[in-house]
Amino acid sequence: MPKKSDPKALRRLAEFPVDGANASSESETGSATTNESTRGPSWSVVASLVLPGSPSYFRRRVLSLVLLLCGVVLPVAVLAVLIIRRDEITSLVLDRNVLRALEVVGVLFVLTRLVAVVETVRARAPESPKRLATSLAVAGVMVLLAPTAYAVTRVHDLSGVIADVFVSSGSSDPLAGSASDASGEEFTTVLLLGGDEGPGRWAMRTDSMILVMIHRDSGRIGMVSVPRNLNRVRFPDGSAMAAEFPKGFDGLANAIYPYVFTHEEIAATYARGELQPEAVALASGLSHSFDITIDDYVLVNMQGFLELVDVLGGVTLTLDERVPMPGNVPGAKHDYPPYIGPGEVEMDGTVALGFARSRSGDSDYGRMGRQRQLLSALAAQASGADVLRKFPDLAEVMRWTVRTSLNTDEFSFLVERLQDGAAVKESVGLAPPLINPGRPDFEDIVALIDAIQYALAENVDFPYA
Repeated sequence: MPKKSDPKALRRLAEFPVDGANASSESETGSATTNESTRGPSWSVVASLVLPGSPSYFRRRVLSLVLLLCGVVLPVAVLAVLIIRRDEITSLVLDRNVLRALEVVGVLFVLTRLVAVVETVRARAPESPKRLATSLAVAGVMVLLAPTAYAVTRVHDLSGVIADVFVSSGSSDPLAGSASDASGEEFTTVLLLGGDEGPGRWAMRTDSMILVMIHRDSGRIGMVSVPRNLNRVRFPDGSAMAAEFPKGFDGLANAIYPYVFTHEEIAATYARGELQPEAVALASGLSHSFDITIDDYVLVNMQGFLELVDVLGGVTLTLDERVPMPGNVPGAKHDYPPYIGPGEVEMDGTVALGFARSRSGDSDYGRMGRQRQLLSALAAQASGADVLRKFPDLAEVMRWTVRTSLNTDEFSFLVERLQDGAAVKESVGLAPPLINPGRPDFEDIVALIDAIQYALAENVDFPYA
C-alpha cells in the first residue's frame, strides 16, 4: 500500500528539470529574449529613420500618424508636385512662398525622424542593449541632417537673392506709359538693359537696349534694338529731364542712365519704390519718344552676363559668316581667337560676351543684331532641368548681375516665351537704312514699331524685313 505523498517533497521535485526538458525550454526562452533585445531596437531605429512613427504605431497611435504625415506624406507630396509641374520649374523656384514651404518641409523631414528615434530608443525594454540603438539613432539622424541642412540653407539664401533681384515699385502701373498708345492693353513691353560695369556698381552706360514686345493673346514676340548712339531722346512735359533738356537729351541714349545717377535732384523725381530711378528715367524717355507703353525693365550687368553663360554651360550659335573678335573685353577669362565662325560655334561666357560686344567687324548696328541673336539662343537652349540643377550657382550670379521690376511670375513668363524660339517672330534694330540714330525721325520710329505690333497681332510678315 503506497504511502501518503509529502507535498513539500513534490514541490521540491517540480523545481528540477525532467530529462532536460526544462533546460531546453529555458534555453529557448533566453535565446528569444536575447534576439529580441539585440535585433528589436536596432530594426526599430532603422524603421524610424525610413518611416518615422511606424514602430510606435501600436504604442502611441496619434504620435505615429503625425510623424508619418509630416515626415513622409508631406515630403512625397511636395516632390510629386515638383515633378508634375516640372514645365513650370522657373516660376516655382522663383516663388518665395514655394521656397518657404520647401524650408518647412526640410526641417520637418529631419525633426520627425529625430522625434521618432528618440521615442523608439526610450521605449525599448530595460534589458535591451542601450549603446547599439543609441549609436545607430545618432548616426542615422546625422546622416540625414547634414544634406538637409545644406539644402535648407541654400533655399533660404535663394529667397534672399530673389528679394534682391526682384525689386518692387509698390504699384501695378506700367513703368512708363504713353497717353496716345493704344497697344498697352494688347502688348506687354519689357526694356532689357545691358550695362558695362562690374559687381555691385550700377552707374553704367547702357550699351545694350532692347525692347521686347509680347503679344498677350498669342505669346508672339518682337524685339527692337535701340542704338546706344540714339540722339535727342525726348521726355514727357513736366518731367525733370524735360525741364533740363527741353529739346531732347543732348547726349547719346546710353548716357542717360549715368546722367540721372550723378544728379540726385533729378533721380529723386524718378524714385518709385525700390526701382532704380535711372532705369525709370530711361524708360520714360524711350516710352515718350517711341509713343509706346513700357511695362517693366530688366537690367543686366554685362560683366555678370559672362558668368551667367558659364553657369548655364555655354551657348551654341550657327554663324553665317566670320566674326572678328574684340581685342579686349574687361573680365575676359582667356584670350580671344582673332575670329569665330562661320558655322557652328560653341561659346563659353567669355566668347559670348566678346561676340555680343565686338564692333571691329561691322558696327554698333551689327552688334545690336548679334545681341538679339545671342539672347534668343541662350534662352532657347537653357532647359528647365538645367536651370533647376544649376539654380543655386545661377542665383548667386544673379544677385549682383540682375535687377528687374518684373515680379517672379512675369519674369518666368518672359523666360518661357524667349525659350520658345518659335515665339520670336520679329527682330529688328533702329539702324540705317531704317533709322538715322544721329538725326532720328521719331515719327518714323513710331510707325515702324506700330508695324511690328500689327505683324505680331495678326501673325503676318513684317513689311520691313
